[in-house]
Amino acid sequence: DETADKIEALFDACEKSGARLCCGFQRRFDESYAAVAESVRQGKIGKPLSANIFFADHPCPPIEFLLTGGDIFMDLCAHDVDYIRYALNDEVASVYATGSSSATELEEAGVYDNATMIMTFRKGTVVTLTMSRSANYGYDQRVEVFGTDGLTSVGNQHSNSSMLATANGFLQPKLKHSFPQRFNEAFHAELDAFADTILFDKEWPISREDCINVQKVADAAKRSCEENRVVHL
Repeated sequence: DETADKIEALFDACEKSGARLCCGFQRRFDESYAAVAESVRQGKIGKPLSANIFFADHPCPPIEFLLTGGDIFMDLCAHDVDYIRYALNDEVASVYATGSSSATELEEAGVYDNATMIMTFRKGTVVTLTMSRSANYGYDQRVEVFGTDGLTSVGNQHSNSSMLATANGFLQPKLKHSFPQRFNEAFHAELDAFADTILFDKEWPISREDCINVQKVADAAKRSCEENRVVHL
């Protein structure tokens, strides 16, 4: 039950007490995601025209959790919305969102475990974010950004880098199990940055405005899905 207003109030409370509030969007600290973002920000693919992001969780949360808490837009979209805002150095102008339910029990309860957001940014880039609560083959996290001069992308990581080639074809291991395995190095880098912020007063890379604007997009996506319309920010 988060909203942009609640997050703004939280930052206000921390500022009044002199506390540092550091939001952990770990994609900012992941080497692959960071490299792609820098390629876009430095203009290496020209003008960004579109981006496709895929987020499929693993393992699937228990159905009890899905039924009683955890809206898919509130739970899943924030990390990728923050990331693509940062990569494009731009803000979302409008969002259209829709969802579907993979099980009858979820459908009857009006709970979506799969959803898609189409975000149009102020400079014109159109971003599609597809999200799912479950990919039975592992933790699926991908992004590609297409521009006038090229394309840059982040691919999936497998549980190990082995590959078996036979007359039957190529066989690779499953994807990494979940977010602790996929973003292990990013979490360590994030903790190092947090320590530098607390001990040496270094600036935290994710600002108050970043957090609030990301939540505004999540709020808009939820409203768009409920009302079946484009929501302008």
